[in-house]
Amino acid sequence: MVKRKQITLIYSYDDNWIGGTYYILNIIKALLTLEDDDKPKILVLHNLKSSIKPILDIEYPFIDFKVVDLQLSLPKKVINKLFYYLNGRSIFNMVLPNDIGPNVYPLSYNVSDANIKNGFYWIADLQEYFLPEFFLKLDVRNRKTVHKQLVKNQSRIVFSSKTAADEFDTFYPNNKNEKYILNFASFIDETYKEINLQSLLNKFKIDKPFFIVSNQFWVHKNHMVVLEALKILQNEGDLPFKIIFTGKESDYRNPGYFGELKKYIKDNNLDRYVEFLGFIDRNEQLKLMANSIAIIQPSLFEGWSTVVEDAKVINQHIIVSDIKLHREQINLNCSFFDPYNAEDLARVINRVLTSDLEPIKTDYQFFQKKFGGDFNELFKYDVRN
Repeated sequence: MVKRKQITLIYSYDDNWIGGTYYILNIIKALLTLEDDDKPKILVLHNLKSSIKPILDIEYPFIDFKVVDLQLSLPKKVINKLFYYLNGRSIFNMVLPNDIGPNVYPLSYNVSDANIKNGFYWIADLQEYFLPEFFLKLDVRNRKTVHKQLVKNQSRIVFSSKTAADEFDTFYPNNKNEKYILNFASFIDETYKEINLQSLLNKFKIDKPFFIVSNQFWVHKNHMVVLEALKILQNEGDLPFKIIFTGKESDYRNPGYFGELKKYIKDNNLDRYVEFLGFIDRNEQLKLMANSIAIIQPSLFEGWSTVVEDAKVINQHIIVSDIKLHREQINLNCSFFDPYNAEDLARVINRVLTSDLEPIKTDYQFFQKKFGGDFNELFKYDVRN
């Protein structure tokens, strides 16, 4: 009998970037769709602060856990910060245990691959090259330094989209890296359907039909264009709908952003048309998305949008910003708009309101199984000695 292949996943729970957490959970769910003989053994590396309950709830049959301190000591952090400030590189990296074996994912800039065979770095997107004004200058320099080091080391890199891989080749045209494209798929808990809709609406004081925007409050997510479109529509008369926003309402890079949105709402008398729900339960979010008029995804930049995948899996119409990545990601049950043009978004919202939308049903399980197969294929050559 062939020995079962092992894949090591580096996991942390971080509600400041919940998309990264969902990404690892969805990998495990995708591997669960494989035939039993093809399922790898998974070793999950995690720190004590990261709850593994979401992983245990998946009930993957071949899985082990190992607690690893995924943080450097305070003195090393201070030294790294100093060297980053001076020359854009760190002195100390986290070294993974020798006994974890091969096939490690995803490596990141602060993880040494010295003890690793067959490891892959992950670059979700290259937003900092296109929208540097939304980042701290030091962060932009640090990210570019990391990418240059990956090119120098000819490291293996996974990209979430062809768009991102092509952009990497544009900025590093002579790179010799092995590059792989892995489009992730969403997996949702069908129990969201059991939630009583009226009770949920009462809980959040939603008293009208609504559109929903589910993004963390980062500037590039472009919430303002939604409010500007709402203002345009309000000028035409009382509105028969609300805009519901979910997501964590902070961004360390732009701490005043959420306040700017609230001020715009107050200054333009939009309060009765807007509800901010904050970071809510995942199933409640899905219930609201599924029962909205449509989802709105106004982002200026994405690597591979979880919101778009959620819309596809629940078979809901989505009003989506017309960026290259979204054109790669979706072509059914969607309406595109210019993310820099509030009038265009207002026109699309009006069109959706007055249309009898009947979403085209797709076999989303195909994409979920493909995700599992494609991820497993990254480690097709077992390098275990």
